[in-house]
Amino acid sequence: MDYDTQFGDDLIGETIIDMDDRYFSQEWQKMIEKPIEFRQIYHPCTELPQGRISMWLDLNRQLSKKAVDNTKVWSLETEPKRDYQVRCSVYDLGGL
Repeated sequence: MDYDTQFGDDLIGETIIDMDDRYFSQEWQKMIEKPIEFRQIYHPCTELPQGRISMWLDLNRQLSKKAVDNTKVWSLETEPKRDYQVRCSVYDLGGL
């Protein structure tokens, strides 16, 4: 979003990150240093990218409960709603 007082706040662009893909990937979880990704930012009105961000994604896994006797536990309850925190730092790199 561009936050300004003259013309209102307008959407500049957005990108979608599939966090489940990384959370459940054993290969992603065993990497100590996460790779830097370059992601295109798109606006819904055009197919042309509106910019690019460089970023890395790091997920902190909480320990899940496991059965003591190594039997499989099947829960028939729906997944509880959970709160997540997403932090984003934006740096101006002078047009890079």
